[in-house]
Amino acid sequence: MLRSHPSSVFVLKYYAPLILFGGAFVFWSVGFRWAQLIFLVPLILGILFHASLAVLEIPDGTVRYRRLLRWRRVAYEEIVESGTSWVVFGIGYLRLKRFVFPWGKLYFVLDQNEKLFGRGAYPLLRYIQKRVEG
Repeated sequence: MLRSHPSSVFVLKYYAPLILFGGAFVFWSVGFRWAQLIFLVPLILGILFHASLAVLEIPDGTVRYRRLLRWRRVAYEEIVESGTSWVVFGIGYLRLKRFVFPWGKLYFVLDQNEKLFGRGAYPLLRYIQKRVEG
């Protein structure tokens, strides 16, 4: 079964928002100043982005994702484009025909990279791209 890598899910979806929240807490703990928004706004957006990542799996040929508790299915006909995020390693996206709240695309945690260094060989993403093209 193809699915998001469990340790990457822990690091990117749960641990990263805690680290970013700690950074935001440090800037906010000295009292609020308008100049702090330069640091606080990107930190808060990073917290929201990482917390909204989905866990993706393909158990029987159908794509399912979960953000919090409930699994939802995505039909291959609904997928327009898929790829890797250029900002953060280990994150992929699915652009669907409909808007996906809050970023417009479905960002998810990828599985284990087949290459030791660099981008590229993710079996989960390759499987989705092959099914969408064919």
